[in-house]
Amino acid sequence: MLNQLKKSKSITYFFFLLIFSFFIDLSIAKDKKFTFYLTKNPTNLDYWWLEKNNYGQSINKINFQTSIKFKNSNTTYAINLLSKDKNNIVNDIYLNETFIKYNFDQNTFLRVGRYYKDFSTYLNDNLSSGSMLISYNAQAMPKLGLVSSKKYSKASKIHFDFGIAHGIFQKNNLYTKPPYLHEKFIYLNVVNNNNQFSIGLVHEAMWGGSTSRLGDQPDSFKDFLKVFISADGDLMEGEPHANAVGNHLGIWDFFYQRVTNNQILKLYYQHLFEDTSGLRFANKTDGLWGLELINYIPQTTLLVEYISTKNQTINPPYVQEGYYNHGIYDLGWTYKNYTLGSPFIQNTDSSNIVDTEVVYIAANTIFSSKYHSNIKISKKTNTGEKLNYKFQLTRVWDSKYDVSFLVINNDNNIGFGVTLNRYL
Repeated sequence: MLNQLKKSKSITYFFFLLIFSFFIDLSIAKDKKFTFYLTKNPTNLDYWWLEKNNYGQSINKINFQTSIKFKNSNTTYAINLLSKDKNNIVNDIYLNETFIKYNFDQNTFLRVGRYYKDFSTYLNDNLSSGSMLISYNAQAMPKLGLVSSKKYSKASKIHFDFGIAHGIFQKNNLYTKPPYLHEKFIYLNVVNNNNQFSIGLVHEAMWGGSTSRLGDQPDSFKDFLKVFISADGDLMEGEPHANAVGNHLGIWDFFYQRVTNNQILKLYYQHLFEDTSGLRFANKTDGLWGLELINYIPQTTLLVEYISTKNQTINPPYVQEGYYNHGIYDLGWTYKNYTLGSPFIQNTDSSNIVDTEVVYIAANTIFSSKYHSNIKISKKTNTGEKLNYKFQLTRVWDSKYDVSFLVINNDNNIGFGVTLNRYL
């Protein structure tokens, strides 16, 4: 019976994919793209860079991913299907980033479906360890979002990017009604010739829903307004002060870019905070620091990042953040048991918060029209853990397919894999 249900679910997804495609007028689509990835993985151990930043996908002996994307003058349609089940990948697949994006004009769009983020657009998602708030570590969440951009009329070099989204988490054993997601951001961008500087503020919040331990959480429109401005809720018995309604996270997002001929330099810092102490930088330099160099080494993109949470509990109770933890939402900043933000920071028991310091290096090199490589290396510098790495060498046959060979480690163990990529 269970296998029949799995087959029924898979068939439903494939029919959805087929019907969705018929609604798109291919004759007027300006851009059409189809990709299919089939990977043979080593599965005798949990290899870090197979398990992490992999869209919440369970690692099987064989995994596949299919993506279809169509564009016309003002609308983008995207469908992504991934394999999931560890025992029978044929009968269990799921939708990842699948959405409809409608552009009202060049600067404003509405997006609905499963998708990741519309902020920190400078981030190289193919190489980076991931945003401190929304990375590729978990499955994309269902959201509805509106994004726009506005130039400052008195200074053409200044423009603002801003957006708001509403999403929903998953119902499970701990959340008898799924909590909601509130997300908003605003960026000030200054562009002067070949230089750009941006500063942004991004706010995320879990709110509403019902937990098996504490019951229904505030979810009225009045409560939403409190969530919107991070206002306090009612004072709970035994608590020294009232806490904000919901679970709040955010980043101050700093970005600088310089373009010289064909060389690009990027510097960025995502300052992570969980409450007003972190908002005021009382947690010092915690967050994600990054440097990206493009073509400083010919045909190579080099990225270096440093992630730190060492100051999250330096001055309790004023600075006692526990970034991805929460006292009401026991699963913290996760979705379907995967961390939503940096894969290096895990949700733990609030009485046992673990500090993290990580150095991460990634590079992509194009050797020729037929060969290119990708490498990721990470090391937790505040523990005795060894390096984790993933090396991928790709051989391109033509514009329609290529084959990649993978070398991945977990401590002293080394695994090998092969990926076949097909493009249409």
